Amino acid sequence: MGGTIIFGETPETTGAEHVLARHFATPELAGKFLKVHKDYLDLIESKGADLLGTQPTQGNIAGGLTTIEEKAFGNIQKAGKTPIVGVLAPCEEPQGPGRYFMDTSSAAAECITVMMAAGAVLHIFITGQGNIVGNPIEPVIKMSANPNTCKHMAEHIDVDISGVLTLELSLEEAADKVMECLVKTARGRLTDAEALNHNEFVLTRLYPSA
Repeated sequence: MGGTIIFGETPETTGAEHVLARHFATPELAGKFLKVHKDYLDLIESKGADLLGTQPTQGNIAGGLTTIEEKAFGNIQKAGKTPIVGVLAPCEEPQGPGRYFMDTSSAAAECITVMMAAGAVLHIFITGQGNIVGNPIEPVIKMSANPNTCKHMAEHIDVDISGVLTLELSLEEAADKVMECLVKTARGRLTDAEALNHNEFVLTRLYPSA
């Protein structure tokens, strides 16, 4: 459709970074991404920290994830299948249509903020446990396939695709629901976060977040 897509969360590619590297349009871009990932791991190590202390998160573990690799493969699955045409620094504006990787934190509000600063006008945020993140400038569409989250936090979930897990909804039908919500939001529909006036804005100050 000629659009521009940005995805990120560098820490959450750990364990599947070499698989994700195969999705880049050129070997040079793949190498640039792998350097970004290595630089992040080197920074973590230089501070005496351990990424395994933050990924998977306690919420991820409660939701059924067991390893950082398992989380990484889920992360790259939700990022699409078209070739990745660029590697962006935080807040860097994409120079044309296509799918881009941005070097970002996995912290929701921080990630959304830097993508918004790069020019993103809509953010599709996938949540299992029910993160209620919003942004004061960029509409955040929250979607979930967790039946419990969709039931008990319905006022926060813009797109309920829990039918995929209960075998009542195909992936194609789920995609149609997401696209319908995206188009309606682009035309002025308020997201749940906007309707509830839930706004978060986080700037990276000194060091990247995990």
